[in-house]
Amino acid sequence: SGDANGAITFALNAQGASTAPDLSLTVNSDRLSVAAREITGLKLTATGKGDIASPAADISLTGSVNDEPLDFKASLVTRQGKRSINGLSLSLGDNKVSGDLALDDRFLPLGTVALDLPDISPLAALALEKADGDVRGTIVFSKTGNAPHVAIKATTDSISRGDLSAKTVTIDALIANYVAAPAISGKIRADSVTSGGTVISGIDVDLKRDGDWTGFSGGATVAGIPATAEGRVRIADGTTSVEIASGDATIRGIRAAIAQPSTLSIANGAASIEKLTLDVGGGSVTVSGTAGQTLDLAAE
Repeated sequence: SGDANGAITFALNAQGASTAPDLSLTVNSDRLSVAAREITGLKLTATGKGDIASPAADISLTGSVNDEPLDFKASLVTRQGKRSINGLSLSLGDNKVSGDLALDDRFLPLGTVALDLPDISPLAALALEKADGDVRGTIVFSKTGNAPHVAIKATTDSISRGDLSAKTVTIDALIANYVAAPAISGKIRADSVTSGGTVISGIDVDLKRDGDWTGFSGGATVAGIPATAEGRVRIADGTTSVEIASGDATIRGIRAAIAQPSTLSIANGAASIEKLTLDVGGGSVTVSGTAGQTLDLAAE
């Protein structure tokens, strides 16, 4: 990161049988400067056994960020063939993260992580990033059959990174089958989200599972333009497919509405619009084509 300065030293040691060596790792830094914050006395230690069938490790991280004490601990334990992360605990000033997680055969987590982060900025500095705000909530990992799920309940009064910021956000969402075919259900509410000079306010969106799809409905005011939309989205094989069933916006007193269901797909950084027909005032316009690094759109 261009905002990071300082030196880090590390040492890795392995002893014993190659199939199950005893491992130890140490990382030290006397001083780091990240995003106008001073990280001092940073020390990471990890010891364990590199046995694929029965892995074990103890990890600790200590130091201080702008004179606020940092303490992280977690243990990877294998008992009777079952793996777990026990005693997961992170504290940095008033920020707290805690939980205990079981790991399935694919090392995917099961359990709950609690977040109480009144000031995320020192945590962001640890990740060599700059961000401000607060986050509180829980992350619950579960599984149905072989499909892993994660439920997120989180609130923030305000949060920002760079020119992106959000105020009074509430998220209550379930991401089902998040590895193979993620589908989201739940609710997202926000007073405002600002990106650069664009302000989106009054965000109120409901999400629901529809097989492999995620259905959405709701509205917001984008740059002073009230808009609503209903449809569904699916992410699979690197492609995001969007079906828009209905939608409308009011621009300077003129209502524009989607005349018929429309589809678009996004892959490799480019969007492909099959046929988007809009009723605008007393007429209509149909848009099709692609939009990526270059535009190839036709309107009629």
